[in-house]
Amino acid sequence: MLHGLTWALASALLPIGEPGEAHGVPAQDAGRGDSRPDSAGIMTGLYEHLSPHPYSDEPWLVLGPAVEPVPKFGEVDFSNLRFYFTNHHVAVLAAAALVMVAFGWLARRRSDDPRPAGALQNCLEALVLFVRDDMVYKSIGEHHGRRFLPLFLSQFFCILVMNLFGILPNFDFFRSMHFPTTATANIWVTGGLALVTFTTILFAGMKEQGSGHFWIGLAPKVELGDGASMKAMRVAILGILYPIEFLGLLIKPIALTIRLFANMTGGHMAMLTVYGLIYVFQSYLLAPIGVGFNVFLTFLEILVAFIQAYVFTYLSILFVGAAVHPEH
Repeated sequence: MLHGLTWALASALLPIGEPGEAHGVPAQDAGRGDSRPDSAGIMTGLYEHLSPHPYSDEPWLVLGPAVEPVPKFGEVDFSNLRFYFTNHHVAVLAAAALVMVAFGWLARRRSDDPRPAGALQNCLEALVLFVRDDMVYKSIGEHHGRRFLPLFLSQFFCILVMNLFGILPNFDFFRSMHFPTTATANIWVTGGLALVTFTTILFAGMKEQGSGHFWIGLAPKVELGDGASMKAMRVAILGILYPIEFLGLLIKPIALTIRLFANMTGGHMAMLTVYGLIYVFQSYLLAPIGVGFNVFLTFLEILVAFIQAYVFTYLSILFVGAAVHPEH
């Protein structure tokens, strides 16, 4: 709601056609000689809200041979790997710090008095109990759930905070930092989160079953009889099943990556597109409709932020549960 209302005030107070210049986009197309702004430039400037912005032109780490001149941020160069510190890193670190501070405060408060007191404490405890009882214990049982509960709680709350960061507006004193921003609209961030789940699947499965049983058990048992033809048929069937099951194992983190990335990117692109149309058409009649629709989308984005944190965490629970409970 804060994001939508801020944009509503900006749209009401600022002259229509000016925001393009705020993004480094010319207010008019010199080639046409009219006052209508460059549509592509406006949309590009708005969509930059979703892009990572490095704080330095020089990478802080380079893996590979030195290349002259050093490619700029965003340029593809397969000769080395360049690492930049961006606003998405700030969002990830800020989300992790906020979760640590919030639950450190909650743990200290519960140690002093176990009785819940205050709206914030009640809200945090309700979310923790929901993740623990209705998601983790209900899916993989209390025995295994206790082992992995810290991971799933960390995933849920960190993803939730990063999703909610994207709803906050970029205040003037943070504009040079391009923060707050939606880190989960970066496929590398969601890929890193999915990689944690994938590593947990492999580690938990091999520890619970043993390395050999885990990999052999990827495909179900095939019992066709003791005849030579049945044994040959069994080998043929397993030769088909093992590649399929191995591919399915690899698809799990890919699905987690794309699902979170696409949902968070799609919602923000829809909002930015509606705002961009206001300045493209330069219509005071369209502006109230666009702002009102985006206020609605902001409420929807808050709901999506919770849903996507829930879906990512719940799928991770199911995938890890399938690794520790192969019979299911």
